[in-house]
Amino acid sequence: MKRYYITRVLGEGTIANPYYAELRRYIETHWPDEPHFLKQAIHPNVIMWSVLAYDLSDAAHTDVMTLTGIFSFPSGSLDTTVGSLTLERRQAIRTKLENIGFEFSWVTSDTTIREVLKYLIRSIQLASWAEVPISAANFNLNTTVADIPAAARQRIAGHMQDLGIDTSWITGSHTVSDVVHKIQRHSDNSMRLFGNAQWLFQDTD
Repeated sequence: MKRYYITRVLGEGTIANPYYAELRRYIETHWPDEPHFLKQAIHPNVIMWSVLAYDLSDAAHTDVMTLTGIFSFPSGSLDTTVGSLTLERRQAIRTKLENIGFEFSWVTSDTTIREVLKYLIRSIQLASWAEVPISAANFNLNTTVADIPAAARQRIAGHMQDLGIDTSWITGSHTVSDVVHKIQRHSDNSMRLFGNAQWLFQDTD
């Protein structure tokens, strides 16, 4: 069963102590043959959280949840709605996301776990490209390009261009959602942007 986690990024960025995702390091140590289904390339100086997915057994899941910096999303169908979760579970997700700088006000009872995960992945990637903490950037999917500070816009555009992605079509009125959807749908580089997690995006996205 695929399970979805938010994990801390630790380390100092040095040769002796490089940046690493806490959950990934733990799993590689205890279950070195366990494949991951999702990982993200991030800018550790500003993004200290990442989203990972593993097909862990119940016993392994219980084990990793003893780590301080790990948060688990509800297991099961990605199309489970937030409204179908218990009040305690909904509040736990909201508290965790808001505490690490993510907006949650857009989530309704009809929002699916898939949509929440996509929001997290895309926000982390954009904030990483912009080299601005999510809490400071205040990114959300409805933010227009014109509302993103100029320096952050230039850094995002630079990363896209480095990957060979056409940016000439983007205007100030396009939203963050427009930009990321365009990249994910049509770019040959989408695997580089979102890792080996295309299954996460194969819906009406």
